[in-house]
Amino acid sequence: MVRVVLIGDTHVGSNYAILPEGFKNPEDGSVYEQNKWQRKMFNEWCKLAEKLSPVDVLILMGDLVDGNQRRENWGTLKIQNIQIQAECFIKMLQDTWKWRELYVVRGTDYHDTVQGVHIDEYIAQRLNARKPSDPDTGKYSADDIQLRIGKRVFHLAHKVTYSSVPTYRYAPLARQMWLLKLFDEYYGKVDIVVRAHVHYHIYAGFDDIMLALTTPAWQLPTPYQRSKDPATPNTIGLIEFEIQPDGEYSWWLHKVPGFKPSIVEVKLEQLKEAATVEAGS
Repeated sequence: MVRVVLIGDTHVGSNYAILPEGFKNPEDGSVYEQNKWQRKMFNEWCKLAEKLSPVDVLILMGDLVDGNQRRENWGTLKIQNIQIQAECFIKMLQDTWKWRELYVVRGTDYHDTVQGVHIDEYIAQRLNARKPSDPDTGKYSADDIQLRIGKRVFHLAHKVTYSSVPTYRYAPLARQMWLLKLFDEYYGKVDIVVRAHVHYHIYAGFDDIMLALTTPAWQLPTPYQRSKDPATPNTIGLIEFEIQPDGEYSWWLHKVPGFKPSIVEVKLEQLKEAATVEAGS
């Protein structure tokens, strides 16, 4: 049996994303303090790492750091320096997870590219990830990766189209499956399609022919996300597969509960008191 764990967007560096406890700025030694959501997220991350490690294959699905977040004018970053964001992610992963093989899928250029340097590639090199393509390219990460694990083939990529309409969210996954099936002379037989990017978890499939799913994230909705789609929450957690020697497999969503928006209550008694005072003045 082979255990596979897929970790989606972590966006380290964001005030809204996971942050390890006690991480120090390497320039001045100051500690980046967790807010209450980051503290809860990191605690749950550690519980999962302790429960599931060591894993045979660990797959990072991209957008590992938040980048410069120019759409939010740098106002939502806990860590401004992108290299320090990368070092923070590397330390967090090394301190918590154990694995036998590591693969890194590249995320979006918006988060991960700085003047021609791809941060996910930098992280993959630092972690000595398995090169996913011809070693002559020298790359430790790729935009899409096909992995044969036992008798099952995974097709991994970060990007999939986002939809704010729940009933339409399955269409992009179905499109990916049909294209892979249509061009199977090129791709070969693909069994499991995995995408990230959208921060919500859904899955779809065709009988026992193919399964497709999106990975959860480790970031709460940001102001930019809420401005575009205020009614959609993010799924926090990760995906685990167990693949048997005969090709049979099982998979689980390890969802972290408890991340809900706060509700502001109108204090009616205070309103009544204020109205009474105003009437008596």
